[in-house]
Amino acid sequence: MPPRPGDGASGRAVARFATRPFDAARLGLTALLLVLFAQGPGLSGLVEQWWLVLVGLGGALVANSTGIGGGVVFVPAFDVLALQEDRIVGTSLLIQCFGMSMGALTYLSRGNIPALPRLEDGGTARLSSAGIVLAVLPAALVGYWLATLGGFRPDWPLALIFKVLSLGLLAALLATQFARVLTHRPLNMGTDGAMLCLVGLIGGAFVGWISIGVGELLAIYLMLRGLRAVEAVGLAVIVTALCVVLARIGLPGSQGVEVDVALLVAPGALLGGFLAPFLLDYVGETRVKWFCAFWIVVSPMFM
Repeated sequence: MPPRPGDGASGRAVARFATRPFDAARLGLTALLLVLFAQGPGLSGLVEQWWLVLVGLGGALVANSTGIGGGVVFVPAFDVLALQEDRIVGTSLLIQCFGMSMGALTYLSRGNIPALPRLEDGGTARLSSAGIVLAVLPAALVGYWLATLGGFRPDWPLALIFKVLSLGLLAALLATQFARVLTHRPLNMGTDGAMLCLVGLIGGAFVGWISIGVGELLAIYLMLRGLRAVEAVGLAVIVTALCVVLARIGLPGSQGVEVDVALLVAPGALLGGFLAPFLLDYVGETRVKWFCAFWIVVSPMFM
């Protein structure tokens, strides 16, 4: 019997060829950061504030292995560093443009995101990966606009908003550990499409307020609907990356930014985004969730 397409060496060659655009994009992203870094703080700034790289590494590892935005680390860290409150979220988002983008490209390069997501019961969803992204992303950008330039924001200090929303996200995160799949009905564009739009709208507003939310809400919903964890997290990372990049490009005046701080944190975020998918494979979904739950409980105490 002749080998089927995709079998053996020919299949591996096709797979390698398919990932080349993502590998090239990762190199391009790294080159862009190097150029911006050289024009910004430079090597002297890195030597003086080397520990900011570790903040970026930790934030990106958490963000890209769970779908939670890196703001769960960056916002408390920048609050401790006494950055101006109106610049903390924007600085976090700029860093995530590098860290979450690297994570998204790494998931895609590793083939973790098939065209039709797989379910825990062995089946496949009827709604494609691209369909999921397209259902969530526009609504997330609308939510982000409402939360920033639209002025739809609680009249609370940033620290209080972060504490309330992060603890809410903690409860939702733990729900995926203990709750059963909501229904075994295949994912579809009808009811699920409407729910994904709602997830995007709420999550996008959270991103505008505290720089996290859309990825975690999406990952939680997809896991509760039966998707395998690695694919749910991978799709969440992709949506978060697209959301923060488009928000920074399309709405550049929506948040203030400490550019030099962002560029010093970004190298660690880039490395963390690359390593996180491998960490998820090695450590396992459950251990990563429990560590993130611990961090979400502890981090607001520093604000």
